[in-house]
Amino acid sequence: MNADLLARVRAEIDARIGALRPALEEYQELLDAAAKLENEAASQPKSEVTPVRRRGPRGSAAGALELAASGSRKRAAPRRQGTSKPESAPRGAAERAIVAALEHGSHTVGELVLVTALSGAEIRAGAKKLERAGAIGRTRREGRIAYALSVPAAD
Repeated sequence: MNADLLARVRAEIDARIGALRPALEEYQELLDAAAKLENEAASQPKSEVTPVRRRGPRGSAAGALELAASGSRKRAAPRRQGTSKPESAPRGAAERAIVAALEHGSHTVGELVLVTALSGAEIRAGAKKLERAGAIGRTRREGRIAYALSVPAAD
């Protein structure tokens, strides 16, 4: 092959690696933080683990998140001993994770799956609730549907 072509391709690869390195480092930091939180939650007795509720001004993403999460307030039935189903996350956890991820910019469902460690079905269901509450909206990015935080209307 032509040495100039190989040198140009190698330079393009090096430039792309350099551009992606910060994203990879952020991804690794998020994984480490998630693991620490999971370890802390696992080490606490169940009675001490309580979901965190963010309260924000009316019309903010946090306020709309509460509206989306407050749809149903039924208590879950107590678990029977010996069941093999994994415990589910607290109500609204998926929506909080989605909003937290979208605070850094728009994301597709696939990107949200990577960033939040939720399943695609959980992302879609949470996004649907948040969309109905007006916290997020759909956009198009590179021909794909992406979600972004809604901008409150300026007075």
